[in-house]
Amino acid sequence: MGFWDDLTSMFKRGVSTVAKKTDEYTKIGKLKVDIIGIKREIDKQFTMLGGKVYQLIVEENNTKIASNDEVKQIIDEVKDLNEKLNQKKEELEQVRLEYGEEVTDAEVVVEDSDEPAKGEDQPQG
Repeated sequence: MGFWDDLTSMFKRGVSTVAKKTDEYTKIGKLKVDIIGIKREIDKQFTMLGGKVYQLIVEENNTKIASNDEVKQIIDEVKDLNEKLNQKKEELEQVRLEYGEEVTDAEVVVEDSDEPAKGEDQPQG
């Protein structure tokens, strides 16, 4: 019976490992999708901002763009989205730490090569 007990034990450990990895990859995948969605929303806000600024400068000859309520609202939305983006990145790092996953050099290169969201490292004034 020793052989069957060993086999059963090994099978249970394997199933446990697979379940743990599946949970880990599910959490990481969801966070990465959230990050991509937030970056897309930031890009959308910047497109709206560019359009509004263009309209104010060219069509309305308005030189006081920074005081325009619509421009302020879009800038505030971008600030909020950048905060959410940073939170998701922190959550992703926490999940990786929780599961003891070391970030590989290849993964760092891939994540760093993602174009940062516009305004991510720019002063928000």
